Amino acid sequence: MRLHNVRNGSFMRSWLLSVPLLCAATIGTTSQAFAWGPYGHAIVADIAQDRLTPAAAKATTALLAMEGHQTLDQVASWPDTIGHVPKKKGGEPETLLWHYVDTDVSQPAYDQARDCADGNCVVEKLPELEKTLADHTASPERRLYALKWVVHLVGDLHQPLHAAERNNDKGGNAIRLSYFGDTANGHMNLHALWDEGVLDRQANLVVGPHYSIDFSRARDEATRLGATITPDETAYWVADLSGGDVRHAVIDWADESHSLARSVAYGALPQIKGADIKDAYTALAWPIIELRLQQAGVRLAAILNTAMNEQ
Repeated sequence: MRLHNVRNGSFMRSWLLSVPLLCAATIGTTSQAFAWGPYGHAIVADIAQDRLTPAAAKATTALLAMEGHQTLDQVASWPDTIGHVPKKKGGEPETLLWHYVDTDVSQPAYDQARDCADGNCVVEKLPELEKTLADHTASPERRLYALKWVVHLVGDLHQPLHAAERNNDKGGNAIRLSYFGDTANGHMNLHALWDEGVLDRQANLVVGPHYSIDFSRARDEATRLGATITPDETAYWVADLSGGDVRHAVIDWADESHSLARSVAYGALPQIKGADIKDAYTALAWPIIELRLQQAGVRLAAILNTAMNEQ
């Protein structure tokens, strides 16, 4: 049965406001490069797709058509794939660092000198790729590449454990646990729980062989989540973009994720090695996951509406 009534009322929501594909076996052993799983990324893309302006939608469709795609959800997980293909086979393993930023939970917020001195993290790469996407003199190939990355990295940035770690645990990848008795063949950990464990259980989503998904189910979830977003929330969530400084906004969004990781992802975690996570933790995590998917979709649309305005 789908469980959609876990939100803890308006207080919880107000509090939250303030603060080709690889096989499943490979996914289970990777580090922080994955966020949300394919359903989460598709949901973010679908929420954004519904909010594109006509001009942005036309320009986006033209770029996607270069590879035979029609919608953003079809390319939303591509960056996860390319990073896990060896260089000699045309992959880009050097991009694995782009998906996250390791800001320890002992620190209050992101600091580039400490957390991303070489610029190879989500906070620095996302604005860089947005600039390429917004450059109408760049080749269509370069802009398509940037589009796929922007769609993906906005999603990554909103997963709390992609902006936090504790004692070098790789964003919770080193914290083994089970979820309602499921160990995912020994690969379940705190990071995977936030990537897809909670989302897939609560929304009754099933990842198929070779990491395949039912795009219509992702669309249903995006429609459900999108329908509850108010105009006031939309305006509040994109306020950081009003000055045109995407990097400033991205840092703020990373700090939101970091704060949620400190207070809930880690803060509410039972202090028992190999704990079996059940209802109490899910009741805290699920509303946050829903909200972060909504915020990511709204913010992605705002970025694309500016960058893809071909007028």
